[in-house]
Amino acid sequence: MKKERRPRPAAALVRTGGLVLLWVLALPFSVSAQNHAQAGAPVPALAQTTGPAPRPAPDTLETAYQSAYQLFLRGRQLQVAGRDAEAAKTFASSLQATEKLLAKEPSNLDYVSLQCWNLFRLNRHNDVVATAQKALRAAQDHRVIETLAESLYFLNRNEESLAYFIQYFRLAHEDDERMSSAYYYVGECYMRLKKYEHADIAFSTATAMEKNMYYWWYRLGAVKEILSQYRRAYEAYGRALQISPKFQYALDGRARVKAKAGL
Repeated sequence: MKKERRPRPAAALVRTGGLVLLWVLALPFSVSAQNHAQAGAPVPALAQTTGPAPRPAPDTLETAYQSAYQLFLRGRQLQVAGRDAEAAKTFASSLQATEKLLAKEPSNLDYVSLQCWNLFRLNRHNDVVATAQKALRAAQDHRVIETLAESLYFLNRNEESLAYFIQYFRLAHEDDERMSSAYYYVGECYMRLKKYEHADIAFSTATAMEKNMYYWWYRLGAVKEILSQYRRAYEAYGRALQISPKFQYALDGRARVKAKAGL
C-alpha cells in the first residue's frame, strides 16, 4: 500500500550523504541504466528530473488508467489481508488493463510504472527487469528505477540492485513514498554482501524514516548484534517487540544479547 508522504528526518538526511558515499566507495562495479550488461562502466550523471512528462491523456485514457490503478490498490489490500489468490487475480486484471493503455501510449511513464508494479506483485521479476530497462533507455523515471532495483534484489543481483538504488536516490524527491523501503532493501543487499557497517547505516536510516515496521527494527538489531553493539541490538530488538510483541525472532535476539549488553 502507498505510505503517507512525510518529510525526511534531519538525522536521516545526515546519514544519507554518508551512505551514498559509502556505496560509491564500496561497489565493485557500477551498472549503467542505459546498458547494465557493461560491467565496469560508470553510472552516468542523471538529470534531476523524472524524464519528459507524459503528454496529457484524453479523458477516456485517464479514466482507464485510474481504473487500472485502483485495481492495483485493491490487490495490495487483498495481499495485506492474506488473500493472495484474490490479490494475484486483481493484479493480473490491473496489468491487462495497463497493457491496453500502453498499446496506445507506449512511452507514457505512468503506464510503464503501473505495469512494473503489477509485474512485481505477481513475482515476475525477470519481466520487471526487461520492461524497466527497455523504458529507461528512452527516459529516466524514479518510480521505474526503484521497482527495477527491488526486483534485482529478489533475483539476488545485489550489486546491480544497489547501483539502481543509487540512481533512484539521485532522482527521487526526499519524501518519495518508496524512500524508506528503498533504504531497507539497500540494507538487505549489504547484509548479503557481508558489508555490515553499510547495512547498519541503511537500516538505521530506514527505521528513522518509518518507525512502525517491526521487521526493519529486527533487522537493525541483527546487524547491531553482528557488529557486537549489544546494547543497541537489545534496544532495536525491543523496538521491534513494541510493535509486534510476539515476534519470536526479536524475542530470541533480545534474550541472546541481554547478558552481553550488561543488562
